[in-house]
Amino acid sequence: LAPKVSVPGREGASLLTYTARSTTEAPGVVKVIGFQPQNPANGLDPVQGVVLVMDPDTGQPVALLDGPALTTPRTAAGSAVAMDLLARRDARTLTVVGTGVQARAHLRALSRVRELERIHLVGRRAEAAEELAAELADELGVPIVPGTDLPAAAGESDVIALCTTSHTPLLDAGDVRPGALVISVGSFAPDRSEVSPDLLGRAELVVVDEVATASAQAGCIIDAVAAGVLAESALVPLGSIATGAHPGRGSDEDVVFYNSVGIAVQDATIAEAVLDRARAAGVGTTVTL
Repeated sequence: LAPKVSVPGREGASLLTYTARSTTEAPGVVKVIGFQPQNPANGLDPVQGVVLVMDPDTGQPVALLDGPALTTPRTAAGSAVAMDLLARRDARTLTVVGTGVQARAHLRALSRVRELERIHLVGRRAEAAEELAAELADELGVPIVPGTDLPAAAGESDVIALCTTSHTPLLDAGDVRPGALVISVGSFAPDRSEVSPDLLGRAELVVVDEVATASAQAGCIIDAVAAGVLAESALVPLGSIATGAHPGRGSDEDVVFYNSVGIAVQDATIAEAVLDRARAAGVGTTVTL
């Protein structure tokens, strides 16, 4: 696993690269992503890019895969794992913040983790929230309440998942109730922070996908450490909870926070799986370089 690289561009754009192997014997995988925040206005996904898979024996390129097609489900799947490990077992109410591709993916993934009774969908525009709620209501089989009032929705929720690209905090410590799990996937760069430092200071447990990457790249983590409300040594990698090395949530009253910036080993793992299935199914286009 190599360090994630983030290079800023104009108008809030970022160029991101991820490099990893799932094991020393596995293919090398490099993902190059261009995050372009203006794309939705032009009918395009804000995340563009490709995943390059290299043969583990020869080093030759063997596959070029669609970046967003892999990034979207792997991010939502990571959040689903975090919710399963960190949310209260009796969690019944979910709030998802955002109305883009990640919000849609998180609604689908997180609704499978607990027996939810209600979902709040919060967007900047009421119309966008209403459209997405109507689109997924029958599919998910859970009432989806669209709106624009995040503090009100968060105050009623056991799990809050922020799926935006906000540069400034949207959620404060006082907005969440005891026992809540807060998930942030939009604080993926130093200049992006979906939650306030106070919220991380209130959290009894702060979990990240990988400590070194989060410390260098996650805006909310960087801001909380700079504010003196969080020590880098207190960060817990999700993997240590999944393996039982760390006990995770201490009590049903604890506020728990999980931040995902995305790590390359996730991309490597999903790329291998997709390539294996493509070969088995005989799909894809073969080219000679």
